[in-house]
Amino acid sequence: MKKFVAKLALALLPAALWLAVFAAFEPNNYFGLRADTNGNAPIARLRAYEQTPHRAIILGDSRMAHFDMDLVDSVSGRSWSNVAYGGASLEESIDEFYYLQKNHPEINEVVFGVSFYTLNAGYRTANRMATIQTQLKNPAAYVFNLEYNINTLTVIGDKLAHRPDAAETAEHTAADYAENGAALPFRRDLIGYAATLYTNCAKAGTLPAAQTGADGELENAGALAAAMLAATPADSRFSINETALEDLLAMADFCQKNGIRLTLVLPPMDESVRALVCRPLGIDAAMAPALAKLKACGAQVLDYEWENDPGYADSCFYDGFHIDAVHGLPDYTRTLFAEVG
Repeated sequence: MKKFVAKLALALLPAALWLAVFAAFEPNNYFGLRADTNGNAPIARLRAYEQTPHRAIILGDSRMAHFDMDLVDSVSGRSWSNVAYGGASLEESIDEFYYLQKNHPEINEVVFGVSFYTLNAGYRTANRMATIQTQLKNPAAYVFNLEYNINTLTVIGDKLAHRPDAAETAEHTAADYAENGAALPFRRDLIGYAATLYTNCAKAGTLPAAQTGADGELENAGALAAAMLAATPADSRFSINETALEDLLAMADFCQKNGIRLTLVLPPMDESVRALVCRPLGIDAAMAPALAKLKACGAQVLDYEWENDPGYADSCFYDGFHIDAVHGLPDYTRTLFAEVG
């Protein structure tokens, strides 16, 4: 019997060692063993909230996920938890709100990000909340998830190679605004970003294919910009996700009835998105009825996307949607949370 136990222990030793390594390096700080709470994955944000919950929360996609929370707390005069994460769909964020409110009924303030892009019926990411809830309640479901194990190996590789987390910030030169000696209407990478938005906003074939060189730089930015400027609403496949919109309006009603102060935020976008995507495809007109419903729902609406564009220079944007972490985000954070009140 002793030999069997010894052999079993020996056989299980590699698994035990990997479990120890996994617990130490898994990317979401699931077990709360590290001081960092900055993971951007949904389970990382929710686990961090469980470990240090606050009554005021921020929800939404990547445009709501990267605030300096010390600055947020300082400007607003209260403590917040940021449970927004990259790639969150509108449906996911709504389900996340109800999950958090059910488990933490003390929540009394919500800042919720929404935009034309997340209201777009063509933007349909899988709703991960049911799976995430299972993993939050069942550590085994988390430990044996293949994706998280692969991510752990990536984290270990990054640490061994001393690769720091990359911040969304960049410096730009005159070369970013020209192609083959001719001036571009917008910065090259902003044109490229606008072209990617056409995947979910326009019919296939509206634009020529993007061409990149060996260095990864966009080589036909001028042609892409011209094609986008020549597009018309007939090329659009943008439409409002009416189901998600109604769910958001129902959430606003729920907040009103339960004494939760809700602020709906439409983050600013660079002028390149407005000029190359929204105007040509008629998205501004398509959004008007949805905006009217949001403004009538009883929540505070801070619309920087359409009516109150702050007019930031393009250097304040890392890409067309995401504000530069160094050159724009601090100012936007102060503006937003001063207005949230």
